[in-house]
Amino acid sequence: MKYSILLLLVFSFYSNAQTKYDIHDELLFDAYDQKESGNCELALQTYRSAIELIKPSSGRSYFLAAECAIKIGKMEVADEWIRMGVTQAGAPLSYLREFDGFQNVQNETFYKTIIADYNILRRQYFSSIENIDLYNEVEQLTFRDQFVRKTGMYLDGISEQDYQEAGDGFSKAREEKDTIKGKEFKKILFHQTAAKYNETTTDLMQKVDSLNIARLMEITAEHGWQSRAWIILWHQRGTYGEDNYVWNYFKPVIDEEIAVGTMSRSFWDTFDQFKEIMETGTFGTIQLGERPKIRGKTEEKN
Repeated sequence: MKYSILLLLVFSFYSNAQTKYDIHDELLFDAYDQKESGNCELALQTYRSAIELIKPSSGRSYFLAAECAIKIGKMEVADEWIRMGVTQAGAPLSYLREFDGFQNVQNETFYKTIIADYNILRRQYFSSIENIDLYNEVEQLTFRDQFVRKTGMYLDGISEQDYQEAGDGFSKAREEKDTIKGKEFKKILFHQTAAKYNETTTDLMQKVDSLNIARLMEITAEHGWQSRAWIILWHQRGTYGEDNYVWNYFKPVIDEEIAVGTMSRSFWDTFDQFKEIMETGTFGTIQLGERPKIRGKTEEKN
């Protein structure tokens, strides 16, 4: 079965001039559809084919495969996939703990052992990184990006722990239909910076974004596009499609990567959707939960 699928994919690649990313994306779509329809055995095989074709840059695909294994009682297989999500993709401990598909196995011995082994697994991930200095610099860019967006919250005396506890409390309040507590937690979750800080926080964010994107351009010129820096580019989306130094640089670079098959065609979909929403006020062809289309074939995305 596995070899038949691979032969079919090879034939499809040459007949439709698809790239490995096209096939990879289609496999992930198929696996998710199979999982949602309850065919977890087939979904597990399909996730394996997708991951063998292209190593994911995040733990999501590994964890979805593990969820499929859990649903069909293959705990040893689930253990393998969860561990790979950390060692191969560097999945953070918070993501591992909070992943919806693992909530029913929190007390299982295999899962507790993974949590206990997390630091060892995480070290394996870091040891596989070829350029650790480059990795750390991109991490610093993303850290600054996130920090500056929380300065208003910090100035108003709301800590990270406060925010996390508000999130947990809000979810519990909704389940218990406690509207009074829900409103209290909502004020923190949807925090509005005090007016006296607005000018400072806005100015700081704009300057940090400008410095970050300038450095990302230098990094990309020297090392190529860094997928973990996506959020830095995303925060330039307000001018997406315009004739300016940011998009005049990044659009051709990423389009070339897509053309030669080293990046997914779906990369620009969220940017295109955002632009359409801003221009029309409505969602276009890519709806939440909809199976997107691959451009050049039938217009789709993961």
